Amino acid sequence: MNTHYLKQHAHFSNAEELNIATDLHILQHRSSLTVSDLQVLDAIRRHSAEHGAAHLKCTAIEYETGKSNATARRAIRKLVKLEIIRKVHFIQPVTMGLGGNVYAVLPNCASASHSHNSHTTHFGSA
Repeated sequence: MNTHYLKQHAHFSNAEELNIATDLHILQHRSSLTVSDLQVLDAIRRHSAEHGAAHLKCTAIEYETGKSNATARRAIRKLVKLEIIRKVHFIQPVTMGLGGNVYAVLPNCASASHSHNSHTTHFGSA
């Protein structure tokens, strides 16, 4: 599957920046996030590590987290509301049908203060 379109939704230049921002979001919202929310966020983060954003169906998130469809969707709504992730509805170009959505972890204002490591791997350069 061609995944070049995911890079246009990425907010980070490498996986390290993505992980730092995710950790800062968790620290900032730790009192609001449930275990299920954290599991869904981790699934999105892991799938975003290669291209900076993840193209996932809700069923894939359910399978990875062991949560119900309702729980996975509720967690996604909460993560969007807290501005931890952005959800982009995706229509399959060939079939013009609905597929999975694109999810991207958003930058945390505190993550901008972290310095960039010159030894990091950029998305798509591996």
